[in-house]
Amino acid sequence: MVTEDDVFAVLGNPIRRRLLVLLLTFGELCVCELFYAVDLPQTTVSRHLAVAREAQLVETRRQGTWMYYRLHRDLPPWVSRVIAALKLAPSQHTFSADEHRLAAMPNRPIRDDEPRGPSCCG
Repeated sequence: MVTEDDVFAVLGNPIRRRLLVLLLTFGELCVCELFYAVDLPQTTVSRHLAVAREAQLVETRRQGTWMYYRLHRDLPPWVSRVIAALKLAPSQHTFSADEHRLAAMPNRPIRDDEPRGPSCCG
């Protein structure tokens, strides 16, 4: 069960806020998309995602060697609203920059239900 303390502990970190806003905006994303979007090393992003996962804010799906993240499907609606409200915060320009970087990412991963082509995630 997600608690207020867990939610705000996760949201207390700016990197985790950025990751959660990306997941809210785009749905499921590969870890490679997330570290590309926030322009940080994969190990840093994975560590922050592990914290969010432990707090039950995100869940994962493995496809081959890559891990995909999305907001937890049983997330209470109030948590989704809090994450959505972050886009109105003074730091919203950071979220927009992350979204633009992700949109410009070359060779984004291919989902199982998409046509095949080049992919950064193999």
